[in-house]
Amino acid sequence: MLVGCVPAPLRAQPDARLSVSAAPALPAAQPVTGEQGLYRPPGPGALRVQSDRAAFLTSVVLPATGGALVQPTVRAAAGVPVTVALPGTLGFTQVFTVASLEPLNLGSAAGARSVSEVARAVEAAAASLPRGSYTVATTVYRVEPLGTLRVSASPAGAQVSVNGRAVGAAPVTLTDLPEGQVTVGVSLGGYQPFTQRVTVRADVTTEVAARLRPVTGTLSARSDVPASVLVEGQPVGATPLDLAVRPGVFSVNVVPADRALRAQNLLVRVNASRVSALVCSVTGGQYRCEIR
Repeated sequence: MLVGCVPAPLRAQPDARLSVSAAPALPAAQPVTGEQGLYRPPGPGALRVQSDRAAFLTSVVLPATGGALVQPTVRAAAGVPVTVALPGTLGFTQVFTVASLEPLNLGSAAGARSVSEVARAVEAAAASLPRGSYTVATTVYRVEPLGTLRVSASPAGAQVSVNGRAVGAAPVTLTDLPEGQVTVGVSLGGYQPFTQRVTVRADVTTEVAARLRPVTGTLSARSDVPASVLVEGQPVGATPLDLAVRPGVFSVNVVPADRALRAQNLLVRVNASRVSALVCSVTGGQYRCEIR
């Protein structure tokens, strides 16, 4: 939450004679999709709170639905971290931890439905305190069921990305993903890239199996007389012929059915996604092939 969006009574007070920090006691999930402050239900379980002076600490939990919950006040020594229990929640959750030099009754914040209502309750409770006697630390996080994504590829070892972020080589299993659609990319040199849009569902493993297709070019052979074609010494068919091959340089033999005509031997370079054409014909009784 941006500080500018928080009502003044719930911000760190500029004239406070103490300071306080608060953070979830457990680390958040770290999904490859990049979301921050994300937890599986029931949430982080507790806050670790620390004040630079001896203080009374009261946390007000504002869940996405339902009213605010006021946690029991904890008394903390200066500079000594304390643990404040948090209730289980679901969805976007805001926690306002109030540190005061004197006891502060925040019971009126219980049941509040908005940040503004919590702010009014804190402001009213703090009105009787000497100036600078309280301050606030804000903690936000989100609690939701998470899913798992497993990506395999043939051939194995291809690089996998999720929403454009590299996540490792296939096969790879990715946990703690929020529900929703993601774009899975799989790439390997010499193969066409694979992309698939999938939906991640809570508490379920979503499987993606990528079968990569080699990048190919086309070797085309045409002849005005019947002829057979060999590539690297292996028969591949008769003219007319269009053959998908991996990019590279190949030894191609074109053998006319009429044995009176001389077979043609050529080196042909085939480029990815291009057509390398051999055109053969009889001219003046001679059989010749040329690359076009």
